[in-house]
Amino acid sequence: MNRNKLIVVVAAALLIVGTWLAYDVFLKRGQEVDCGNGDLRHQIDLRDFTTDYWAYAAAFELSLADKGKLAARLDPKQLQALSEGMQQGKEFRKFVVAGYNSCAIGKMQYAEYGARFQALDSLARQIDSFAGQPAQDPARLAELVRQYIAMSQSLGGTSP
Repeated sequence: MNRNKLIVVVAAALLIVGTWLAYDVFLKRGQEVDCGNGDLRHQIDLRDFTTDYWAYAAAFELSLADKGKLAARLDPKQLQALSEGMQQGKEFRKFVVAGYNSCAIGKMQYAEYGARFQALDSLARQIDSFAGQPAQDPARLAELVRQYIAMSQSLGGTSP
């Protein structure tokens, strides 16, 4: 009797998870947009616009928000500028996804923005890693932060 109950519970859980995945993959993400000129694309959401270093960038953001290891190594002005740069990056990610879904951004431009975010997320990973080292060079950390801020401010510009 207990075994039958277990089988029913497991089957019900698998059915629920399978339904949720099917909705997410096939219905929500499967909507197509016809941009004209034969450009047919699937709508995306923010989860689709990621890079290889996205997880590191998210950890970096969390570390900064929690006043983690970076807060102790940066002066308040740098910390504020870095926080603003991260916010600009987040807002621009949303802009890119919305632009892609509305056909305002072409596939080539979308790929170019993806490369820029890859570089930005890679730099976030370097800063986070460098800040975690016990004996690090404050000038090098300041330079990495400066590069991150400059890169985040130029995301929408024409130079990669």
